[in-house]
Amino acid sequence: MTEVHDEKLERWQRAADLASEAIEESRVQLMLKFKFLDLALWRMPVEPVHVKARYALATDGHKVYVDPELELERFSETPAEAIRDYLHLVMHCIFRHPYDRSHRRPDAWWLACDIIAENSVIEMCGGRFASPEDETRDRLVSELKMTAGSLAPGRLCAFFEKVLGMPEGADYRGYTAAKLNTLRSYFERDNHEAWPSYVDNRDAEQPGDVQELGEQDDSADEEATSDGTDLKASGEMDASEGDDQRSSQDDGDNEGAGQAEGGGDSLSDQAPKQQEKDLGDSQGQQDADAQEDGSASGQGEERSEEQTAQDEKDWEEIAREIEMNLETFSKEWGDQAGALVENLEIARRKTTDFTEFLRRFATVTEEMKLNPDEFDYLFYLYGMKLYGNMPLIEPLEYKDTKRIHDFCIVIDTSESVKGDLVRMFLEHTFEILKESEDWATRVNIHLIQADAKVQADTKITDLRDVDHLMENFYLRGFGGTDFRPAFDYIDQLTDRGEFEDLKGLIYFTDGKGRYPDKVPSYETAFVFLDTGEPHLPNVPPWAMRVIVDERSIRGAKSNFEVRS
Repeated sequence: MTEVHDEKLERWQRAADLASEAIEESRVQLMLKFKFLDLALWRMPVEPVHVKARYALATDGHKVYVDPELELERFSETPAEAIRDYLHLVMHCIFRHPYDRSHRRPDAWWLACDIIAENSVIEMCGGRFASPEDETRDRLVSELKMTAGSLAPGRLCAFFEKVLGMPEGADYRGYTAAKLNTLRSYFERDNHEAWPSYVDNRDAEQPGDVQELGEQDDSADEEATSDGTDLKASGEMDASEGDDQRSSQDDGDNEGAGQAEGGGDSLSDQAPKQQEKDLGDSQGQQDADAQEDGSASGQGEERSEEQTAQDEKDWEEIAREIEMNLETFSKEWGDQAGALVENLEIARRKTTDFTEFLRRFATVTEEMKLNPDEFDYLFYLYGMKLYGNMPLIEPLEYKDTKRIHDFCIVIDTSESVKGDLVRMFLEHTFEILKESEDWATRVNIHLIQADAKVQADTKITDLRDVDHLMENFYLRGFGGTDFRPAFDYIDQLTDRGEFEDLKGLIYFTDGKGRYPDKVPSYETAFVFLDTGEPHLPNVPPWAMRVIVDERSIRGAKSNFEVRS
């Protein structure tokens, strides 16, 4: 029995060594064509693992986990596809997809990331590592870009979430869950269960596998099992219940795509239940044998928050160097790296919490309230002990606080700004103001609507009146865009004594207008909706540029980019 186990261990180790050599060959081939990717290609060590997953490769941003059998099968049949698989995985890390925790549905986020990564790979590998399915992928990307508006990660993910939220049989802008599975069959190349964002969200909520595209959320709650073992924790990558079919992403994927396009079941329903059971039993026996043999089953190391943050920082530095190389030493790439450059710029955008951003406009005021921060308990206790009931010092009855009182919000009501997003932005902003202790209840906020001229000015003196205001709020204007009239109007209000100490102005706009030449006496921030374009409008040097995506103002966690 021991000899059999030793033979299995030796056979597995040979396969692991050959798989590692195959990945090394992929790195070399990619390096010969894409010299600017050298740091990214060799950033992560390779760790062979026992896997029951859909694809051979996975990563947590620190290591590359590989199923030796699947990798060798893939590399021997279609070397170019195996090379593309590795480049696809590296692109995820360069764009820092594994670290984004703002998404609500992993299945929607993963599909968005796969499309973005593969779109860059297609553009780069059109010659040397071309795939016969690239033409179809290009067509699907063009259709999706026209429907969703752009290939920005946040916008794509939000679009897919809407599709998956539709009732069974219904579509959203022509897309259904079945059509998303078609996209998945063409663009997915690696496993994502080891991504730190997924691991953190899953641990925070509940264990279990990520659901297939189109499955109901409650099914994941009811059927969560211990099969969804985290790769980082155990070195084993378990797929979702319907992902037991291993695919080399050629004939099998095309067949799955055809079924999805025909309105059939999602990928999760294509494997017979008995086959799933057989595969599960076989894998369980395989893992048990490996453990009994004492073989290294690819146990992944636990990564702390600090280590994960350092991995993300390292990838950010690598992305910055790639971007610099493309702009200087590798200009000969031209349009072949256009999608890569655009996604690098999008990934480089920094975000901050909108609540923290609003605190920039606070002023120090004196408020009548107990100030425990400046109260010395030693003198108090000494007095109580010495005189019985007479403290030597009592708490101050006033406190210096930073409060936001005078403030302006200007809404661009030109034709290029969507009215529903304006309303949601206002509701989102006022919700923050009402909940923040940095805002006094009694305020002096002017909500101004302007296109090429000032259309309306609504004065808010009590934040408790905001709900009533929003019920009766409607937009006025829809002409051209000129920022100067709003600034002139605010100057007139200041001259009339409307503001005691105006600290700031936020201007929600698309940025397509004329800016004032004169520097205002208060801080100014132009808030732009992120349309997914890599090159956003510039603002004058005296203003801040704040980028907000559609997810942020539709109820998701607030993610803003602030640039001074």
